[in-house]
Amino acid sequence: MTMKAVVYRGPFDVATLDVDDPRIEKPTDAVIRVTTANICGSDLHPYEGRAPLDEGMVLGHENMGVVAAVGDGVDRIAVGDRVSVPFNIACGTCRNCNAGWTNACLRANPSGKPTAGYGYPQMGPYWGGQAEYLRVPWADFNLPSSTRSRTGSRSPRSTTPRR
Repeated sequence: MTMKAVVYRGPFDVATLDVDDPRIEKPTDAVIRVTTANICGSDLHPYEGRAPLDEGMVLGHENMGVVAAVGDGVDRIAVGDRVSVPFNIACGTCRNCNAGWTNACLRANPSGKPTAGYGYPQMGPYWGGQAEYLRVPWADFNLPSSTRSRTGSRSPRSTTPRR
């Protein structure tokens, strides 16, 4: 299957293209159907050629959506939950994550650099969310649910207004 996504093709050259749908790659992954994608000012760095980005990268790191699929190891969120996706990707278990420095996760970026993010230069191979769907690694850690927490009550980091 394919989806539409905003793809970086080089400085001053992006296009909406058909790309492969993301899939569950590890048991701790989730895939969300993106409902809201933002264009961040930092997206201008690669667009204007001031930060190196591989051609073919899907842009976007400020997203919200609905969980479409979860891996077998995900138990905090479920299909249908509304979620907000943080910019950084973190494992939740390394030394830096345990110290609260999730923006400097030691495991998420395969390059060995202590940071990872969606669709951004030198922050790993993770496609961004200016697309119809987005794969989220370590979903239980990286997706604050707006519909429930582990105890079944509303999450304190809810993106849904309380009534």
